[in-house]
Amino acid sequence: MQLKRQWEDYSPLFSKILKLGWPVILAQVGQISVGIVDNMIIGQLGRTPLAAASFTNTIFGIVLLFGMGFTFILTPKIGEALGSKDLLRAVSSFKNSLVSNLIISIFLVLILVGLYFGMPHMGQPDGIIESSQAYLVILIISFIPFMVFLTFKQLFEGMGDTKSGMYITLIGNIVNIIGDFIFVFGLLGMPKMGLLGAGVGTLLARIVMGIAAVYVFKRRKAYQPFVELYQDAVIKAKEIKEFFQNGIPTAFQLLLESSAFSISTIMMGWISEVGLAAHQVAISLSTLGFMVYQGIGAATGILVSQSFGERDFKQVNKITNASLVIIIAMSLGAVVFFITGRSWLPNLFTQDPEIIAFVQVFLIWLASYQTADAIEIVYSGALRGLHDFKVPMWLIFISYFILAIPFSYMCAFHWGQGEAGIWMGFPLGLSIICLFFVARYKNRLKTVQIRHVSAYSKVVA
Repeated sequence: MQLKRQWEDYSPLFSKILKLGWPVILAQVGQISVGIVDNMIIGQLGRTPLAAASFTNTIFGIVLLFGMGFTFILTPKIGEALGSKDLLRAVSSFKNSLVSNLIISIFLVLILVGLYFGMPHMGQPDGIIESSQAYLVILIISFIPFMVFLTFKQLFEGMGDTKSGMYITLIGNIVNIIGDFIFVFGLLGMPKMGLLGAGVGTLLARIVMGIAAVYVFKRRKAYQPFVELYQDAVIKAKEIKEFFQNGIPTAFQLLLESSAFSISTIMMGWISEVGLAAHQVAISLSTLGFMVYQGIGAATGILVSQSFGERDFKQVNKITNASLVIIIAMSLGAVVFFITGRSWLPNLFTQDPEIIAFVQVFLIWLASYQTADAIEIVYSGALRGLHDFKVPMWLIFISYFILAIPFSYMCAFHWGQGEAGIWMGFPLGLSIICLFFVARYKNRLKTVQIRHVSAYSKVVA
């Protein structure tokens, strides 16, 4: 009877979380797919263009990742404002976010320009430098339109609309792939541009995505109150400062997580070429679980921020618990998939028996941290929903860079574990992050509840 009552209590939340989460998952799958198609098309041009694209995308990707992380804080601010029924505050947050994101975009573009001039001094083969620089120029032009799209996407998600961002992303992916074929190979009377053609395809896709986001905002009925109040919203230096104070730690959090896996790749390269090849295969497979978990994490952040705005802390906890049930079930499915898939998954990437043997070992370690990774992502979303941006960054830094990466290094190079040792740090780091985030969530929820009670008491008095 008790279980039935709990199921009836949580069932609507399960449905709501999945409804919000699946468009995010699908958009991420689309984004990964278009990256694979990009590499397949560029790969047809030969080894040099592929190397040039890899070098440029690595440099550009770091800066883009920082910009993406910076935009993330708009979603919980919109969710909280709407939860408290303060529409003008939500519009003000959106307007000030646009200004803040434009400022950070200009700053990041200047960094990319500096990296453009630094490319010849980064120790790469001379044969790829010229084409890498030309490719980077086109990607730099695409940066601001993409940041415009990301800003509107965060607004949409803050209002519980994850489908608009998904549809725009999928349209952008289609434009990107079609543009690649047309401009790389010179179809439909266009000049054959090679690697630069891939850049043009990306640029067109990001311009289309930016324009489409503005169009949805202006034309869709749900956003008409925002359009009508937009002129009334005031740009405030204090609010822009707040976006920077919270946006930069969030951006660094995203960057630190990505950098940790990049460092593991570098360390693997110190051991063996076959280990590095197997590592790339295993990392590619790891994104399958990660992108599913991120969809649930995003949905958790949206719903938590709305309940936080209503100051319904009991609902905040219910949403987080419901998300945990969903994501733990998903992670257990991922564990079974990776363990049972060890016999055939590596064969999708290579027929080299040495590489396959290493991938099979790495997949065991990959499976071992799925549940910890999934739980950490839910709590990360919940903490963003509770406007906790700075502390999680430091917890990630400690877990990865003070504990996990040094542990991987010791396992691989001093404790005789070799290539497998690089992967031994991941379950350690993610388990520690998971424990940190659980403790931080409980502390943060307790703190905001105390603040609310204190503020309410003062009003009553």
